[in-house]
Amino acid sequence: MGETKGQRDKVTERASSTLDPSIPRSLGPSSPELLVNDLDTEFKNRLAEKYGDTGFMHCLSCGSCSASCPVRKLEEKYNPRRIIRMAILGMKDEVYKSEFVWLCSYHTTCLNRCPQKVNIGEVADVVARMAEEERKRPVGRKDKVTQADLDRGFKQQVIKAAGSVSACFICGSCTAVCPEALFDPEKDARRFIRKVNLGLRDEALADEFKDICATHFRCLSRCPQGVQISRIMNAIKQCAVEDGYSYPSELAALERADRSKSDGRS
Repeated sequence: MGETKGQRDKVTERASSTLDPSIPRSLGPSSPELLVNDLDTEFKNRLAEKYGDTGFMHCLSCGSCSASCPVRKLEEKYNPRRIIRMAILGMKDEVYKSEFVWLCSYHTTCLNRCPQKVNIGEVADVVARMAEEERKRPVGRKDKVTQADLDRGFKQQVIKAAGSVSACFICGSCTAVCPEALFDPEKDARRFIRKVNLGLRDEALADEFKDICATHFRCLSRCPQGVQISRIMNAIKQCAVEDGYSYPSELAALERADRSKSDGRS
């Protein structure tokens, strides 16, 4: 009798969860079977891209991190080894829902003990940011970008005016201190720089963030790479004008209203 598609797609974990606590309960032998179709096979690659390193994929599930984790000593269910295991398997929802990701105290004891030098604190931080981005993502937003959407010359055009743009590794330090982002989470400096570096020309030129950036330089003072966001914004504005993009009508209306109030008080 031949195999069915469902049988071929099954993920089987023969090791006992008692012998290997890093195996999530949902993959234990007495639990419902997990299908490959339930996994996000690209999750670990997305995580590696945002983390800027594939090192966490080298995890051996040895348990050195869990053995030295202060958070786990307080509550046994918080298991860093299990988080890394689930991330590698592609159990995205389980990783996002894990309380450990948000409770990791970033003490680096795990890093000092890990034979593979997996920095679980940094991985947890990246996962937390990814989860927050997923939560904020508008319904119907385009998830996949094709080659046709990219303009490779656009990034080079911006680099000529503000070369520091290419140094950004999207750590989020700029967004964390941006007053505009505090008023409106959709105004995200990190996301804007990402669009530029990807070559998403139309999205970057149409983004209102370039017009409301107050050039207060707080982002520059916090950026570990010295990315000069204010210069980048000026370069983008020039590109927008040259390519026929008009100043956002909503912002123009707000400015007119402010001027009218000022004239009325004077």
